[in-house]
Amino acid sequence: MADNSGDPEGISGGEYIDIANEFAHVLVRKIYTRNGERLEIIAPHLEKQIRLDPLELEALTWQTTATFSRMLEEPFGTADPEIPVLTRSRKTSASEGEGSDHGN
Repeated sequence: MADNSGDPEGISGGEYIDIANEFAHVLVRKIYTRNGERLEIIAPHLEKQIRLDPLELEALTWQTTATFSRMLEEPFGTADPEIPVLTRSRKTSASEGEGSDHGN
């Protein structure tokens, strides 16, 4: 584990693992924060970063490939920030739309 004791956020972590193909490039590493372990994922070309805790990572395993396909239909979202990413590009049925202000 790398020693980052001088880090103002109190984060330390190991070496990055570089994962890339013709469509994407990410760096991942396990980090240690004051609030526990996280997986840090960085997309250097997009200048985006996220840190996921164990529950958030486990929740990824609950998803189907269809969930990720829907996310990738509009990966950066639409102009309407009120509509969640996973529902922006799919039609909502009557049962899904109950109690929602996101009708078509």
